Amino acid sequence: MGEQPEATGLLWFKALIWIFTAPRKSFVIIREHHPWVAGLVLGISLMLLAGLLTAWWFGDAMGSVGDSFDFPYEMVSFFFAAIPLALVFEAAVLRLLAAAMKGRARFEQCLSLALHVGLISAVGIVVRSLLRTTQVDGIVDLQRTVFDRERGSRLDVMGLVTDMAPGAMLDVMIHSFTFVWTFLLLGLGAAEVFRLSKPAGFAIAAINWAAGKVLETGLAGLLVAAVAAFLR
Repeated sequence: MGEQPEATGLLWFKALIWIFTAPRKSFVIIREHHPWVAGLVLGISLMLLAGLLTAWWFGDAMGSVGDSFDFPYEMVSFFFAAIPLALVFEAAVLRLLAAAMKGRARFEQCLSLALHVGLISAVGIVVRSLLRTTQVDGIVDLQRTVFDRERGSRLDVMGLVTDMAPGAMLDVMIHSFTFVWTFLLLGLGAAEVFRLSKPAGFAIAAINWAAGKVLETGLAGLLVAAVAAFLR
């Protein structure tokens, strides 16, 4: 048995806070009580904020290079319709992997774990979106640099890195950091929640990441097709 958290109310709130500050305690709550509603509400709220920030900075960036762009806010509904699908898909993958590893898992536990660990990525996306709102000029300059170098005889990688705006480099660093953090949490969480060894937990995290990439590619294709149909 893992370390038990305090047996008081508001366990859902503690699980949300502890996933950032004391993950093992959060994993115990997820295993024993599997809260998911608060995590879903917070996750969707964060993604909505990130989506609005992205729409703002993208429109500003397009305007700074002389192109008018009206962001199709109707497509936000498509994006958020895909969130439940992605969550159910990830929870189902975790449930199947846990069973394959001879772990003990319920679907609610898998959903709760996916939601809580996913908050790390959601916060990272919001931070990156906020960063981009202050770095529109730098990002546009970076895009121009890429296009100019691609028109030449070869792509000067070192020159591109040198020209890259500090904000763009910080964006990459934040993305990498949140990916590693999320991967580690999912591996440790799978081991704790499903009562498996750490190697088995990290194997689940790796396979889940690969499956998520397949789903992400499929959803991206659907989104592109939907945007193309909307712009016709």
